[in-house]
Amino acid sequence: MFPVFLGEPVSPQTLAATLAELDVTLQLLEDKFLQNKAFLTGPHISLADLVAITELMHPVGAGCQVFEGRPKLATWRQRVEAAVGE
Repeated sequence: MFPVFLGEPVSPQTLAATLAELDVTLQLLEDKFLQNKAFLTGPHISLADLVAITELMHPVGAGCQVFEGRPKLATWRQRVEAAVGE
């Protein structure tokens, strides 16, 4: 993400590989960690949720729509924001 913030060009190959890796990571977050729980570790918000939401907001800040097309992750984000404020 540093090249984006620094205004440096990113090759299309690097961008495609990075976005593909992000997609795999988001799927893992949903399937392995979030599953059907309200929060990552269970029914209550935890440090894991706070760290995860902070990390996910970095690509959002760079223009990536990480929650788009991922209703489970988007709903989790809403629960985290409701628990701590936006």
